[in-house]
Parts: sequence; C-alpha cells; structure tokens
Amino acid sequence: MSSTYQPVKCNPSCNCDDEQKQCTYHRRYAEMSSSSGVLGEDLVSFGNESELMPQRAVFGCENVETGDLYNQRADGIMGLGRGRLSIMDQLVDKGVIGDSFSLCYGGMDVDGGAMVLGKIAPPPDMVFSHSDPFRSPYYNIEMKEIHVGGKRLELPDGAFDGRHGTVLDSGTTYAYFRRDAFAAFRDAVRSNC
Repeated sequence: MSSTYQPVKCNPSCNCDDEQKQCTYHRRYAEMSSSSGVLGEDLVSFGNESELMPQRAVFGCENVETGDLYNQRADGIMGLGRGRLSIMDQLVDKGVIGDSFSLCYGGMDVDGGAMVLGKIAPPPDMVFSHSDPFRSPYYNIEMKEIHVGGKRLELPDGAFDGRHGTVLDSGTTYAYFRRDAFAAFRDAVRSNC
C-alpha cells in the first residue's frame, strides 16, 4: 500500500517469478521453518529515536511461511546476516553507517535492550570482539572458555575451533556445541540447579 514501494524486477542476479516478472527469495532456517516471497524496495524507517534517516532498501515481502516462523508472535524478520540482501550491508554500501552493529539484551538502561547500527565507541564495561569474515560467512568470535556458576568448565583444547568458530546468531533459540563440550555444559548446569 506504500506509495514509494517498487517491486524488484527480474534481473540476472536473482531468482525470477516469470508470471509476476519480479525477483523472488526463499530462506530455510536451522529449526526447519522457512520464508518465501518476492523482493521489493521501499523506504525503511528505524523509529522515532533513531538518528538514521529513512533509507531505500531491498527486502522480502513474504507470501508463505512455515514452522516456527508461522507460529511465532513476531511479524517479520530483520536480516542482520551478511550478504547483498542484509539490511546492514545495504546501509554500509550506501555509506550511511559504519560496518558494525551491536545488540544488547536488557541493558544500556533501556527496557528490552538496544540495537545500534554503525560504529560507536562502546561503553567501558562492554566487551568487543571482531568477527572474521574470511573464516566463515556467519558472525563468529574466538571463544576461549565457558563458565557455569562462576566455575570454568574443563574442556579439551580446540573445543571452540571448528570450521566456523563460535557463531553468534540473534535469530535462533538454539545453542550447538561439540558433543564433549555439550556434555560438560549440561552436567554443570544440572549440578548448579
């Protein structure tokens, strides 16, 4: 219904719906839910408290969703991953934000947390870590150890050095560990409960 909306027309870099002559998308997530639809472009606003002015961006207009996506309360997904359809990469490519973002759950004196798009000077008590884009297409960090109940878990060397490193994903409720790391974590949580 937006007067500034435009469909993304078929082009060599997208999957195409020949009937609608519009680019399409399909995403499947770890818990096996999925989202599919057409690509559109419009002004995206970041709210009244944002210093960032509305920007034109390409996004998915969902026609079909399955699994947990269909059953959840949220009405959409904001893609923070890497790639040309990521809202982050689009804003970085336009030069309107620096190549960085932060998510803070339940902190920064704002109920429910905060999201910061672009580079900021982190608060002194915030731990900052770089993600290595050459190691993995996912956001990853070099994790050293896990503590449960204030005690460091005894884990074998290299427990967190898998192919992608330790991957951070704000859009999942799952945590995956190597079998030995999972067993140690599970046992520590059980003994502390």
